[in-house]
Amino acid sequence: MRTLRISRNKLWAIVIGVGLALSPIHNLWLTQIATNSEGVTYLFIPQLGALIWIMAALLYLTWNWDWKSPNWGFGDKRVFIPMLVIVVAMGISGITATTIQSKVAPFLMGIALFAVYLTAFRLGSDIFLAIIPFVVIGVVVAIVSGIINPGISSGGLITNYCASAGFLIFGALVNQGKWQWLLVVVALIGVFFIGALEAVFIVGVLGIAVLARRDVSRKFLIAGGVLLGLVGLWAALGYLTPLYEGNFNLLILGNLLSGKVGLTFETLWGITSGRWEIWLEALQDIKLIGHGYSLSLVGGRNVHNLPLIIMHQIGPIGAVAWSFVTVYCLIRTKWKYAWIGLIAMCVFDHYIWTQFMPYWWALVGVSLASPIKSDLIFKKGEVDKDVATMHKKVVLGKAPVKHREGCFKIIIGDGRRKNHHEIQLID
Repeated sequence: MRTLRISRNKLWAIVIGVGLALSPIHNLWLTQIATNSEGVTYLFIPQLGALIWIMAALLYLTWNWDWKSPNWGFGDKRVFIPMLVIVVAMGISGITATTIQSKVAPFLMGIALFAVYLTAFRLGSDIFLAIIPFVVIGVVVAIVSGIINPGISSGGLITNYCASAGFLIFGALVNQGKWQWLLVVVALIGVFFIGALEAVFIVGVLGIAVLARRDVSRKFLIAGGVLLGLVGLWAALGYLTPLYEGNFNLLILGNLLSGKVGLTFETLWGITSGRWEIWLEALQDIKLIGHGYSLSLVGGRNVHNLPLIIMHQIGPIGAVAWSFVTVYCLIRTKWKYAWIGLIAMCVFDHYIWTQFMPYWWALVGVSLASPIKSDLIFKKGEVDKDVATMHKKVVLGKAPVKHREGCFKIIIGDGRRKNHHEIQLID
């Protein structure tokens, strides 16, 4: 009888991952079920998720950290130093609070988030595995909701429909593997039925990245075919336009592009659903230490842009540090799609800093720690097959003199050992 064995580190990764998966799930229906007649909520899923990932991350580091081992450390100093700057900036921003608890809380949260980075750096991509079933559940809920109420935007698993779409996309991008492309297709189906215009922007940016990186194969055609098929079906049934009309953003944008209206403050206000005005307010109200780490509010309203949120809450130094780490990981790590998708999510929304706060810290740690050759989604299997075939030809001495530039680098002989062969895949 075969027994299933899970390593201790993988078990830690799953536990922390469950906390990460639960933390953004703010569902109004579930909250109402867990609230009694007196208005007392007995179970709030985001709080439960936060409790799990905070406690699990701190316990893992406490029980496993080996100060004497050279393998245990903070990682690349070009990354962890700016991250510590963010933690300090969060702590200093607490000065603006009125109570002792509120003054200390931002720094403690920064410590907890840095602990997530350290655990992700040690545990690797397994920390994201627990998100997969929640992505599947989110897709099922979105499909059912979209069929029952066609033409009406709905977040499904997460009440905030923009955050719900971001959750599905993020979960599909960070889980590398042979079948990742299938998870991406499933996530795209759910994203379509959610009906968020911001998701259209994110998917569009990722689509351009796929084409630019030539990550195109039959799997990509399947994904595109499924998505186009859904668009065509919903358009034929008359549900597509009401599903994606938003606040008439696309109508106003179309009028601007066609010349029916000019580029005015009112036009920008309409295209961005008033976010343009809040961006300007945030830029006009910058303080060195920020206004305090809390909800992303400027004058009682949400700031839907990540650098502006960070700058408004913890100051411009923290915003620069966050931007540096993000760009560094995009350029220097192999996790291109995950970072491209995350950056796209940060343009018109704030959930990466609020509901999804630990996700950025976890992705930084995983990006630096996980040794992947490439994060290509649709050509992953084909690239691996090409590498194996070329390696076999090299070993047999049948490798061609010329090879496709930018795809393979062949090293034959190292000067020390006869018949030494090495092949490297260059992304």
